[in-house]
Amino acid sequence: MKKLNQILKNSSNSAVLQMSHIYKIWYSVVMDNLKPVTTPYNFDPYTKTLTIKVHDNIWYTDLSYMTEDFKLILNEKGLDVLKVVFKYSPKYEKVKKQDQTAYNLSDKCKNYIENSVKKINNKKIAENFKEYLINYFQHNSFESWIIK
Repeated sequence: MKKLNQILKNSSNSAVLQMSHIYKIWYSVVMDNLKPVTTPYNFDPYTKTLTIKVHDNIWYTDLSYMTEDFKLILNEKGLDVLKVVFKYSPKYEKVKKQDQTAYNLSDKCKNYIENSVKKINNKKIAENFKEYLINYFQHNSFESWIIK
């Protein structure tokens, strides 16, 4: 019986392996100030289209004009891409409170909390769990939680 890491190493078509490879190439190509505001989102192997989420609308506008440049650079680094698409997707809003970074909860985060709490039958435990999740996501990025 094979272990998971053996299967992933031998499977060149694995989506996890493919996205891992794309992440490495993307983050080796972009400038340091672009790393926190961009995330490789999807790669369509049939059309060879790479979709990148951009979490800042100013950068989104700038990057939209540079799709051909990124396509050339990514191809030079060994990623076979015919098209690069940038998609604006706000990540979260940071708010500084008493020297701590706090995050405003996105609608996606609020839905996640509500759906998680619905599964708990005990009302007191559900309320405590909801309070815990709200507190957690106000101090930790919701997107980093989902990606993990």
